[in-house]
Amino acid sequence: TLAAAMAARAPDLVLGMCGGYGAAVVRPFLRSLRATGFAGEVALLTHGLPPGAAAALAAEGAAAVPVALAGVPDPLSYNVARYAAFAAYLASRAARRVLLTDVRDVVFQRDPFGAAADESDEGVHLFLEHPARPIGGCIWTSSWIRYRYGDAALPPLAARPIVCSGVVLGAARAVAAYLGLVAAELPPDLRANNYMAGYDQGVVNRLCHAGRVPALTLHAYAAARVLHLGNAPAGAVARDARGEVVNEAGEVAALVHQYDRHPALAGLAGRWG
Repeated sequence: TLAAAMAARAPDLVLGMCGGYGAAVVRPFLRSLRATGFAGEVALLTHGLPPGAAAALAAEGAAAVPVALAGVPDPLSYNVARYAAFAAYLASRAARRVLLTDVRDVVFQRDPFGAAADESDEGVHLFLEHPARPIGGCIWTSSWIRYRYGDAALPPLAARPIVCSGVVLGAARAVAAYLGLVAAELPPDLRANNYMAGYDQGVVNRLCHAGRVPALTLHAYAAARVLHLGNAPAGAVARDARGEVVNEAGEVAALVHQYDRHPALAGLAGRWG
């Protein structure tokens, strides 16, 4: 169809949110991404930036797109507000494949679109956290599920692995549908400040583990090319002879998230700062 042909010619898109960050915080993210050879588009939805930050982001090759977010950051969080904002941005432009990603604590080692989806893939991909701490063992994710859905929602999910909401990869149409599903589960009157700022991850885990996300692939931590390190035990993170972070299968991770939780990785972003 004409729509399919246009989508095939559209660029890949990396999309994140930059709420209140100075350019120095985002520089490792942007510079490491371009160093992988990624030649697609990068857009950061911005809100509350310090003076000069938007121009600095543009100088690093990212489109800085201001968005009006009523009630953010208090009583709502950027985590919650980003779903509707991302959906609106995707609806305004053509993209082939989309990576939705956190920004502040992410660096790239390979082109992220090689991490899961090839060009013929029409699905959506999310990536599990380290299995040492399942949902019931994580004070944050378990609290977010109970906050949104009530205490009774936690026991059926307690033994399941945590799906991190910070990175989503897939075909543009599948990612847009995913955003709509999550946004529909985020009540506009449910406060998301303080410790509940990330309650969107509770929503994501409930939807994913209930099989409600169409064409979903969940990537197990051991072989994932996107590594979420927030719950990885100390000493569990491996690097190869070149100093690149690798998964348990010995493959170089395309994207490393939450590297700042591990002192041994303190210099990972330094070369891009």
